[in-house]
Amino acid sequence: MPVTLSRHALYDLVWSEPRTELAKAFGVSNVAINKHCLRANIPAPPPGYWAKRQVGRKVQQVPLPLRLPGQNCWVVIGQENISHWRRPTQSDEPLVPPTFLEDLDAQVAAAAARIGKVVRTRDLEAPDPALSKLLAAEEKRRGPDRVWSYEKPHFDEPVFQRQLRLFNSLARALRPFYGVQAVVSEDEWIRGLGTVHRLALCLNFGGAGMRLMFREPTDSKRLRDWSAVKTTTLEVGHKGSHGGTMQWTDSDAGKLEDKLTEITQYLLRRAEESFRAAAYARHELLVQQREADRLAELARLRAEEEQRQAAAAMKLARIRDEIVGLAKRQTQANEIRAMATALSRHPEVAGPRAEDFRQWADRAMQVADSLDPLNASLSEILGSFEPGVPGRGA
Repeated sequence: MPVTLSRHALYDLVWSEPRTELAKAFGVSNVAINKHCLRANIPAPPPGYWAKRQVGRKVQQVPLPLRLPGQNCWVVIGQENISHWRRPTQSDEPLVPPTFLEDLDAQVAAAAARIGKVVRTRDLEAPDPALSKLLAAEEKRRGPDRVWSYEKPHFDEPVFQRQLRLFNSLARALRPFYGVQAVVSEDEWIRGLGTVHRLALCLNFGGAGMRLMFREPTDSKRLRDWSAVKTTTLEVGHKGSHGGTMQWTDSDAGKLEDKLTEITQYLLRRAEESFRAAAYARHELLVQQREADRLAELARLRAEEEQRQAAAAMKLARIRDEIVGLAKRQTQANEIRAMATALSRHPEVAGPRAEDFRQWADRAMQVADSLDPLNASLSEILGSFEPGVPGRGA
């Protein structure tokens, strides 16, 4: 069963006993524990730490560094990691607003200091793994059997090569701290132009994601998200995203290559701000869902009570009708007997049809007896009545 731990809790565990023992306790491998620590920016004891500690030698515990901007607050061992605001909640668990121990400015500053100055990439001789898949596909299109233009490389033009170098610089700077990035081709088919290919850098900060794209003055106005630019522009976000849209351009203050460190620091801050905003939004959504569930449960209980009352009312009405029916049957039986007795004094009863009247009177008495509740069984008399069931007057 998956176990959810905070970074601080996992840090304490990792430094309290060897990872091999933790792995056994959680039912995972030692490698899995190590991966969780790397993803959560949790330092682990170096090789030889436990041996030195066992023989009484002095060892040093590395302090837990600040959580990286945009990184998950929680670690789920036993399944894919999830972010703080996606942490599972039980229906009876109190919904506490998310809190963040880290000061945002200090958090971003610490991460920026660890990354340092982002150095521009001058070529793609040793590209970051984020570009590997795309560059491999480009190389495959250089084969001699590629005749048609749509079969040839999409990004050989200088403008695309520059974009690739810029993306490579950003990916290389972030990779040691955030493992998952990818440069992909965003393709859009336009009537009369064919398929238009553009480059995008997808960043995953663990608890927040971003997508960076370039805009060029030569972009077709028929692109879905076209907007006019005067020079090469790097853009992150969109109107509906947290923080909106942010752009950097070549300007008198410097080219994009000179702004890579500034861009990286902005991405760090935006990642953490997006992560926190998502956490608050998720909490608000959970509160609304919890309230909706509460109201739905009240409505269900109200409907069940109304159904119960309606069923009870129907049953009381049925019992009432049965009792009234018994009274009517007894009245009818007595009336039939009285009528037969009265008719026995009819002047013609002693006449030639006296035997016919006697047989008719016997049949009348039989009808009266069949109607009379006094001749019925107690179960038939009680009918639907149940002792202890409350009722009300008719």
